[in-house]
Amino acid sequence: MTEPHAPAGAEIGTAEFEAVRSYLYDLTGIALGENKRDMVCSRLAKRLRARACGTIADYIALTRDDDAERQEFVNSLTTNKTDFFREAHHFDYLRDTLIPQIRATGRRRVRVWSAGCSTGEEPYTIAMTLREACPAGEGWDVRVLASDIDTAVLAKAERGVYDEDRTSDIPPDLLHKYFLRGKGANAGTVAVRPDVRELIAFRQINLIGDEWPVRTTFDVIFCRNVVIYFDRETQRKLLTRFAAHLAPDGHLFLGHSENIFWMGDTFAPIGGTVYRPRDPSDTPRPGAGLKAVSAKPAPVPAPAPTDVPQAEQTIVLGDVLATRGPATIKTLLGSCVAACLYDPETGVGGMNHFCLPGGGDEGANARYGAYAMELLITAIMKKGGDRSRLRAKVFGGGKVLRVESEHLNVGAKNAEFVLRFLNTEGIPVVAQSLGGDRGQIVKFQPHTGRALAKPLNGPELPPVVARERDYGTELTRRVATPTDDSVTLF
Repeated sequence: MTEPHAPAGAEIGTAEFEAVRSYLYDLTGIALGENKRDMVCSRLAKRLRARACGTIADYIALTRDDDAERQEFVNSLTTNKTDFFREAHHFDYLRDTLIPQIRATGRRRVRVWSAGCSTGEEPYTIAMTLREACPAGEGWDVRVLASDIDTAVLAKAERGVYDEDRTSDIPPDLLHKYFLRGKGANAGTVAVRPDVRELIAFRQINLIGDEWPVRTTFDVIFCRNVVIYFDRETQRKLLTRFAAHLAPDGHLFLGHSENIFWMGDTFAPIGGTVYRPRDPSDTPRPGAGLKAVSAKPAPVPAPAPTDVPQAEQTIVLGDVLATRGPATIKTLLGSCVAACLYDPETGVGGMNHFCLPGGGDEGANARYGAYAMELLITAIMKKGGDRSRLRAKVFGGGKVLRVESEHLNVGAKNAEFVLRFLNTEGIPVVAQSLGGDRGQIVKFQPHTGRALAKPLNGPELPPVVARERDYGTELTRRVATPTDDSVTLF
């Protein structure tokens, strides 16, 4: 019996796809989803043509004896998406919290690892942040390790040259200070200045390899939007190894869609997908160690009486607002969801207003689910709230428009998401008003935890319905349009 095969450019057979999935998993630990069959076919077709292989089986056999082609196989199936200052709150935390903590100890040595650095935007952002917070004139010893399994993206990262349109998220003063503008044949590009590049060592590292060429402990490890592509057992092994390479007061930064609540015996959450190695003296509560571990806030006054006049603030889609003291937060909801979180002991709480993206990778954007929730939790903690005491009331998720397909009932999906997220985080939902078909007006008093909701009507209803129609049209277009494979992440 001959093994089924697909010529270059044709549809890949089940047996071949399973062979590729198994081989890639063995090499990298990446668990390739069934929905990536077309991607595998299109990307490996180029390598089959280049090496004159008639079948996937022939190509895999060739790579087993050819180190260079085996690396081409890995490079072909790893898609990289990154930006400068992506998920900017992590760099704010590094600059405003971690570096001052290190400075307070009298140390002037900082070590950071960017694991899965892709084309270099992340390690260069780290280096700029560190150079701003740790001036060379003060005697700081700052080093960044940047690693990736893909040799092609590492070569681009080490070169440090980017098209100008890739730099829009870099603050203008930092762009002027740390980049050189290309001229002549290099017009339209920028290059990272040598004094930033010299802070970084680029290395190829397979995160699931038997040995890492690492002989130090780190103050911070960035490994963002990487572990979600591994299965649970591989994640556990990797995160355990990261913990062993972090200083006792070190921190791990993960991507906005990555949650390691189930590793509560190893890592304790700080907020904003920032974690620290759990100290043996920490006692995780039931729920896999979801208790906040930052220093407890200073005592604050008891919540103010409800008869104190309160300022009313209105938020819209994409807003996140946390307050301490008497206040009322208002929003108008259709299919979107508002999560109202509060700490009953400190009178600190807040509200967000978000929905799920209709398709694609929306990145760090407060209009969308996981990032909006993390931003709200972090904002409450900054005001003095304790994550372990948070309570939730949730609203919205209405079916404001008539849709034929439940696939387009975004309200139900939004409601399902927020309840699942809060359950995962161990934050109890003490009240909810989800669903319906008219939308809602919600008013929330964070200092008391009191929330009021009533159906939308009158002059406030038409703008919400119009917004829902626009979103429904966009969602239908997205569902009908195939995803651009050039930005597919697996």
